[in-house]
Formats: sequence, structure tokens, C-alpha cells
Amino acid sequence: MNDIIEEYKIWLDLQGKSKNTIKTYSIPIKKFLEFMIKQTENKEIDSTTLKETINKEIILKFLINVRKEKKLDLNSIRLYTRALSSFLKFMEREDLIKYLKAPKIDKKLPKYITFEEFQNILRVVKKRRDKLILLMLFYTGMRVSELVNLKKEDIMLKEGFIKVYGKGGKERIVPIPNFLIKELEEYLKEVKEEKIFNISTRQIERLVKKYAEKAGIKKKVTPHVFRHSLATLLLTNGIDIRYIQEILGHSSLSITQIYTHVIPSKLREIYTNIFKEIK
Repeated sequence: MNDIIEEYKIWLDLQGKSKNTIKTYSIPIKKFLEFMIKQTENKEIDSTTLKETINKEIILKFLINVRKEKKLDLNSIRLYTRALSSFLKFMEREDLIKYLKAPKIDKKLPKYITFEEFQNILRVVKKRRDKLILLMLFYTGMRVSELVNLKKEDIMLKEGFIKVYGKGGKERIVPIPNFLIKELEEYLKEVKEEKIFNISTRQIERLVKKYAEKAGIKKKVTPHVFRHSLATLLLTNGIDIRYIQEILGHSSLSITQIYTHVIPSKLREIYTNIFKEIK
């Protein structure tokens, strides 16, 4: 079983998947193979046996099992179906992919904080590194996974840009404001490691939560909320949505367009200006 998982990981890598995706997909597949071994009563299973044994019934049984026994939410089930779909391609059993219908999830409007709320959070941060982490998340719109992997060579201080490697290893160039260039310049003088921030995604999530609570923010604040906040701030200041798509690294404009639904105050302002002459 372990050999199959290792081969699958190599295949994912050759497909250009990120380390995070490879790790994330491997967990459901390991559980799926363990489930298959129990169902088929085989103590061990090789690639040939697996390819011949895998079928629609066993896939559906597995998904029902993890949904009920593991009590997974819809997002987790969607992850499992994506991983299984990928694994079936690896096993050259694309004929079974049609049975993997991910549950639909109602799209929720992205949560965000105002610029003033972000400033309030910054006021309670004393540690230089922590403050820079928050500034980078907010002003670049990077995903937390992108930030923890940021290296010295990715920072182009003279040009005022940073190279960000997003999902699937896709590279994008993100501008940074002048004041942040100065902050980075000073901080980088003290950094000896290749990675700029020697910290995990979980640690960043904790410190964001800690400082938001300390600042008295009642909303649930996560690193991704900062990303949503930048998008909303740029949109309300008239930045073309296509530029926002590039900054955030969205694969499709339709993903970015959800931010157009979170600024009713801007719509109100537009309407007021258009119809102000009418009495």
C-alpha cells in the first residue's frame, strides 16, 4: 500500500502539484486504500490488484463511510472527491470519475475587516516580525501558505515587487507599497535563513487570532480574511477587477467577482451620485 501512495505522490509531483496539495491528497487516498483492504479482505494490495478491484460500489461505500463515521463536513467531502478523482486518473480508471459528484456548497460572501479595524489590530502588535507578517498578509493579499514559503530571492526591493508561488506552483508578481519596502529592507538585514519567516501556517493563524481579539475585533479574523479585505479595499477604490485577479492569483475572474457583492455602501454611493439631480 505504501508503495502505491509513494508512486501516486511522484505522479502528482510530475503533474505540477504543490507540496501542500500532494500532502493534502495523500491523506484521503491512504484512508481509501485502508478501507479497500478491509472490504476486500486483502492484507496487502498492489497496483495491479487495485486497478482490477476498484469499482463504483467501493468508492461510494467509502465516501458514505467517511461522511457518517468521520463526520466530515461538505468541504472535507469535496476534498476527498477531488483526491479520489486525481487518484483514479493515476490508476488509469477515468471511467469511474463520473461517479464522484462533489456536494454543492452554497457560496458565502467573503468576510473582511475594514481598513480602520486593521489599523486597530496593528496598534496592539509589539513584535517586529509579527507586525511585518500582518502587513504582508494584508497589503499583498498572499495566502498564508504562500507567505510561509516566501524566500529572500523572491523579494525585489528595488523594483517594488515580490514573486509569489501560488497553487500548482504558479508564479505571479505582486506590488508592495513603498512603506512596506522600507519595513522589509530593515527586517531582511537580520534574516539569516533562506525563508523570510521561520514560522508555520498554524502559528500565523494563531497570532492573527490573538492580535484581533486583543484589539477588540468581534469578527472571526483569519489570515484569509486579510486577503478578502485587500480585495474589497482595492475594489472600493476603483481598481479594475482584472488587476485584483492578478494580485490574488485567482485562476478565474469569476472567483474574484464574488467581491463585487460585498460592498453595498459603494453601490449606494454610485446611485446617489448618478441620481442626485432628480427630486
